[in-house]
Formats: sequence, C-alpha cells, structure tokens
Amino acid sequence: MFLKFRPLFFSLLFLLCLEIIVFRHDLVLISGGMMLFISFLEGKSSGKNWRYSILPVFFTLSSIALLYLITLVYEQQIFIALAFFLFYLSLLGACRLGEYEGDQTAKGMNMATTSATIFFTYASFYGLYLNFLVPLYVLMLAYLVVTLLVSYQHFSLIKSNNKKTVWVYSFLLALAMAELIWTMNFWPFGYLTTGVIALILYYVLWDVIQSHFLNLLSQKRVVANTVLFSILVILILLTSKWIPVI
Repeated sequence: MFLKFRPLFFSLLFLLCLEIIVFRHDLVLISGGMMLFISFLEGKSSGKNWRYSILPVFFTLSSIALLYLITLVYEQQIFIALAFFLFYLSLLGACRLGEYEGDQTAKGMNMATTSATIFFTYASFYGLYLNFLVPLYVLMLAYLVVTLLVSYQHFSLIKSNNKKTVWVYSFLLALAMAELIWTMNFWPFGYLTTGVIALILYYVLWDVIQSHFLNLLSQKRVVANTVLFSILVILILLTSKWIPVI
C-alpha cells in the first residue's frame, strides 16, 4: 500500500511547518525544531531502528535551508509540494523496511529519498556557503557528515551482516565528496549547478560501492557509468551560467 495514515499525518505536519516558515518568519526556530523532532522520532519509530531517522532528519534540515534560497512565492509552493511528497516517501519507506528489510519497493523509495536528500543538502549548504560567507572547512565538514550518515543508512540495507565494512566504505565516500567540494569551490557556478554536479559525482562513486557489495562490479560497468556521467557533467557545464569569481 502506498497510503498509510501515520506517515501521511506526519508528512502533513511537515508541510504545515514549511508553510509557517514561509509566512511567519518569527516562528522559524519553533517550526524548524518541531520538524526535526518529528523527523527523528517518526523515522526511528517507523523503521524500528535509529538509522531510519537519518534520511528524514537531513531531508528536513536541507529542505529548510533550500527554502531560504528560493525567493519567488510560486517557486516556494512548488518546492514545498515536492518536499512533502519526498518526506512522505522517506517515512513510508522506513515503515515498510521496518516490517520487512527485503521489501524492494521500499528500498526504491529509500533510494529516491536518498538522492533527493543528497541533492538538497549539497545544493543548500553550498548556497549558504556562497551567501553567508560560511568558512570552507564548515562546508567540507557538512558534506562529510551528511554523506557519511546517509550513505551508511543505504548501504546497511544491502550489507546488513557487516556494519564495520559499511562504515568504512561510507567514510571513504564521504571523504571523497568533501575533497570534491573543496575542488568545486573554485568553479564559477551557483549552488544549483554545483549541487547537480556533486550529486552526479556522488552517484558514480555510490554505484561502484553498491555494485561491489552486490558482487556486480565490473570494469565494463565502471567505464560505462564514467562515460555517461562525464557527458552529463559536460552538458551541464556548457549550458550553465558562469559566474565570474571576483
């Protein structure tokens, strides 16, 4: 079933809190705190394990940050509707995985919200870095922590019998993304372009690790992904607005 009352109810609360943030700036801290509390508590409760609270918490945090970077009202409403749907998927996926970890549909939901969380985090944190003069080491640390925990949550579903190995590979992936954002910091692009490129690079590395865990890793697969996503990155760079670095 794709409709469950409890995930839907808390997702509606999530939507309401986002609307409050848009129209009542004096209640931002209260609404944001409530959203994070709901995300942690309901993620853990639905999935019957603390790791299922990782996606809802970071998705909530990045959604709030990204909402602040959107200025037009109609774009904010479109974003809120999308965030509501993805938040619901994260809770529904956690609920179904908590009942049966082999649920492939739930794993698909988990993968979709993982990708969204990674993109929202990379784009929003980089946008805050550009607009509020956040130190570069703080940006790198944010990428490291979020990538580490979100990747661990996903990989632990694939290789649940060896958590130590999952932590090691998740840390290596997180370290690679922190180094990549240090390099991308010198590129003359805005936060959305940077977020998309960072997501593509993350996916390439993520797919290598996942294929390794599933015993599907091959030279042909790595080469094919590298060529395909290199073409995508080049197309994005050619069609994006280059911002002069002053």
